[in-house]
Amino acid sequence: MGKQVEPLGNLPAETTNFIGRRHELSEAWNSFLGHRLVFLVGPGGVGKTRLSLQLAAQRNRNFEDGAWFVELAEVRDPALLAGAVLAALDLREQGAADAATTLYGHLKDRRLLLVLNNCEHIIQPVAKLVSKLLKESPGLRILTTSREPLGLVEERVVPLPAFALPGIDDTDLGRLRLNEAVQLFVERVGAASGRFGLTDDNRIVVVEICRCLDGIPLTIELAAVRTRVMTPERIRSRLGQRFSLLTAGSPAVLPRHRTLEAAIAWSYDLLDGHERRILRQLGVFAGRFQIEDVEALRRDPDSEAGTADVLFSLLDKSLVVRDLTAAFPCYRLHESMREFARLRLLESGEAETVSGRMTEHYATKCGQFAAEGRYRLADWLAWTEIEADDVRAVLAEFR
Repeated sequence: MGKQVEPLGNLPAETTNFIGRRHELSEAWNSFLGHRLVFLVGPGGVGKTRLSLQLAAQRNRNFEDGAWFVELAEVRDPALLAGAVLAALDLREQGAADAATTLYGHLKDRRLLLVLNNCEHIIQPVAKLVSKLLKESPGLRILTTSREPLGLVEERVVPLPAFALPGIDDTDLGRLRLNEAVQLFVERVGAASGRFGLTDDNRIVVVEICRCLDGIPLTIELAAVRTRVMTPERIRSRLGQRFSLLTAGSPAVLPRHRTLEAAIAWSYDLLDGHERRILRQLGVFAGRFQIEDVEALRRDPDSEAGTADVLFSLLDKSLVVRDLTAAFPCYRLHESMREFARLRLLESGEAETVSGRMTEHYATKCGQFAAEGRYRLADWLAWTEIEADDVRAVLAEFR
């Protein structure tokens, strides 16, 4: 019997169990059947890196020249991009040729999978490099991860959402144990603080933690680590101060994944001034909102960027979530993002002005409802379903 040949590549070994994501793994791999560039897109902390490594490890043997992982988080200078890929491939520049020329020459006849991880801060240089690589190397497949797409016609975007939330009233332990957010929390609590399992006694608190953290893997893992020093009940009670609570990430991971605030701040700091301003203003919304609601807060006639354009840019960057359940197009923020935006709004000194505009806007809308509700009841009831949380938040200011 012949000796088994180890697959080529540089994939780092995983140190924790991979939880769930069977559908996303299948979708990402199947996307390579018709595309050579597949792009995993999602908000910070949703697990893009972990999924890309899992997919590369599972499919390594499909590539004659292996699967190679390139971490781009610390590459800030676009001139160093090709060199970073060369270094990951364990290559050096050859003679007078620059890094890009050497890279193109090496990959030209190779059949391999190249994983480019964390591209969002150098998105245009990565797009230019990837487009050239695909043209020069017909046997190359590229898997990229970022918080926004490259925008290339060659790419197949695979969105990576947060885990599905467990039902708040679900009493079936068997069904809850199949929920990926619950699985992750239970697994990581057991690893952090000893044996732990889902029971009738702790079911409610586990579900509430997972729901409050929006099913985002990073936040769930940070909360699980805290069980070394406090009970799940205590963690749940302190999630109102989540940025001071979720600060105990592993020193082995990227600095921006060691705390919840750092993970969100990384994306916020990459935005331009218009995008940052609108994002922090979105922190006043308690629930879902529509474009006209955001426009009511802005009132910035000197701005060159339209509200809808900025909102769609934030959507592309995985900072705003499109809500697909409502009758009209509407949007929302994950709870952690909402809290981050609210704190940034307070720091900016704009909170009182923006809150006043929000109050005025919803007072006007409710007045229209009172005047038109009798003959446009269906439309206004649909509006109420979307905006109820925000209306309640405004009314609470007058109590």
